[in-house]
Amino acid sequence: MKKLALFFGFLLLIFIASRYQSKKNTFDQALSDFSVEDTASITKVFLADKYNHTVTLNKVESEWLVEEKYPIRIDALEYLLSTIKNIRVKHPVSNSLHDKIVKNLATSSVKVEIFTDNEKEAFKTYFVGSESKDMIGSYMLMENSNRAFVVYLPGFNGFLGPRYNIDGTVISSDLWRDRTIFSISNNELKSVKVINHDDSLSSFQIERTANQFFLTKNNETKSISAKNGVKYFNLFKQVNCEGFMNDFSLKDSILNSKPFYTIEVQKIDNQLIILKCYHKELDRINYTELNDKEETYDTDRLYAKLNDDFILIQFYVFDKILLRAPSFSVEK
Repeated sequence: MKKLALFFGFLLLIFIASRYQSKKNTFDQALSDFSVEDTASITKVFLADKYNHTVTLNKVESEWLVEEKYPIRIDALEYLLSTIKNIRVKHPVSNSLHDKIVKNLATSSVKVEIFTDNEKEAFKTYFVGSESKDMIGSYMLMENSNRAFVVYLPGFNGFLGPRYNIDGTVISSDLWRDRTIFSISNNELKSVKVINHDDSLSSFQIERTANQFFLTKNNETKSISAKNGVKYFNLFKQVNCEGFMNDFSLKDSILNSKPFYTIEVQKIDNQLIILKCYHKELDRINYTELNDKEETYDTDRLYAKLNDDFILIQFYVFDKILLRAPSFSVEK
């Protein structure tokens, strides 16, 4: 009888231990479940850094917007959703490093809130911190948890911050915005005027009247072929900037300086789009051309203002529009 009691007592201990382990594993899994499998159900992603910067990405019907008004960069969105779906825990942060990593996450991480069907309560919230020691993964922490993990993306050899468009420890809506600045078909255009403020002899205007195109330069107007006129207007079908720089500290002083170029684009509905371009300072102290001539300004990039946006553009893209490219001409 005593042996039977001991046997059932042993079974009871096994049962209690298994239930405890099951609850422990469930708890641990909740603390380490960073991924969202059904990304199609996501309606909003909210990000906030420790510098009071926030970014809101919303799904409006089938279209994603930045701050509910700007088109989003499709590649950035795809990277984000793929990351949200596929991230996995690599391992918990070691006990020797844990307190230090948690303190770092408290001061220099980016909070990520993912919303699905409930717009008022996040489906999942976690903090993305710095890269792990091996640079394959990042330190992350679920909200209301005190256990940090190294989280990685299988098949991706790098840390996760850039996939959330985190620049160091800072976020900006500018990094998420689609970089299209002109998307105008040739038959929507009426005229393009380019003013060179450093050299007025290089200024010109190309205008369409009915099916004829005219080039005005140096106070002289002449007809150009429809083929060349259409070729020039087609340059505005898809023009991108390199990036938005609305938070640039020197923006105001640059905008108060004399422009280098002004581009006035008039559509057939008389909508006027004005792009003001400004010289950009050199990024390298000893910047020289192939002939060792020292340059005063950057020969690759320009600052520009379009509507309320301060942007960075490339001569490589704009040389044809400015008729600076020797290989591109509208004249016979």
